[in-house]
Amino acid sequence: MENVISLYEQLVIHNITYETTNNFVTANCEIIFQNKRVKSSFLISHTDLNRILSKILSSGYEFDTDQLETILLEDGTEIIDYQFDKAFGGPVTITGFEFSHVVTEIRA
Repeated sequence: MENVISLYEQLVIHNITYETTNNFVTANCEIIFQNKRVKSSFLISHTDLNRILSKILSSGYEFDTDQLETILLEDGTEIIDYQFDKAFGGPVTITGFEFSHVVTEIRA
């Protein structure tokens, strides 16, 4: 199911995961709109991930690379995982963010 996620008030990010050989990032999030919270997972572009990280950094958060978990597979692929809930003591909420690429919802 492909959507462009655009009508939300806040985006709550719990964790991101991606494989180094993959063009997309899995983001486990909650979307808040009209006082409703919807948990979901999305496939987003690396460009949008970088834009999200920039927005988080500009909000005063500092990333701790010790919290970055990497798993090396036999074929040389790495799986990168960052748990915002663990790193910051809870999820990170951003407002005023618009995805620049198509977002695919993988779980509602």
